[in-house]
Amino acid sequence: MLRRFLGGASEGAVLRLFLVEGVLIGLISWGIGAVLSIPISKTLSDALGMVFLSRPLSYAVSLEGVILWLVIVLVLAAVASLLPAWRASRLAVREVLAYE
Repeated sequence: MLRRFLGGASEGAVLRLFLVEGVLIGLISWGIGAVLSIPISKTLSDALGMVFLSRPLSYAVSLEGVILWLVIVLVLAAVASLLPAWRASRLAVREVLAYE
């Protein structure tokens, strides 16, 4: 309440800002990982098949697996951002500027 009176963002706004930032970073990292995992997995699959069976293994991308990893990454990013977001929402602007 005092923060809003003094012209700063509310605790809830700061908390949401940090949570959204953490989830967006998780989403971007998932996207990069998903794109890079396809050629890397195919290369490793072919190499293992050649070593053990003298022929490449069949390779398929699981859409369910990709979506499951998206959900896992988003949940972990939100949980990992929660404590820093809560701490940031409790700080006064004066404390933040003095720290930097």
